Amino acid sequence: MAKKVQEMLDDANQRVPKIEINDAIKLINDENTVFLDVRSNDAVRDSGIVKGAVHAERGLIEFFADQGHSLHKTELHPEKKIVLYCGAGGQAALAGATLLDMGYENVHNMGSFQSWKDAGGETEDI
Repeated sequence: MAKKVQEMLDDANQRVPKIEINDAIKLINDENTVFLDVRSNDAVRDSGIVKGAVHAERGLIEFFADQGHSLHKTELHPEKKIVLYCGAGGQAALAGATLLDMGYENVHNMGSFQSWKDAGGETEDI
């Protein structure tokens, strides 16, 4: 039986733990934490990004996360804490589930970029 998107989101949200924005803000300078923005290129250009975050569009996450692939983002390592975010939290949850499937173990969903900004988290333009 085919899955519906809500079932996929429910599964991803069960597998990928949420991290509170204030707890995430405390990790901004942690060298063992990577903030990962999975929004579209346009969204990132329009609104900025968490300071120091890696941008990896959700549609290419498997390629960016695979250490053996030519598109691998060198900042992504399975042993690091990965804090994902997007526009609302759904894409981050789905991307987080993909990372778990790929052997990443310490993956968290921060939710939305706007929540980060509203809480006073540092941002930068790309």
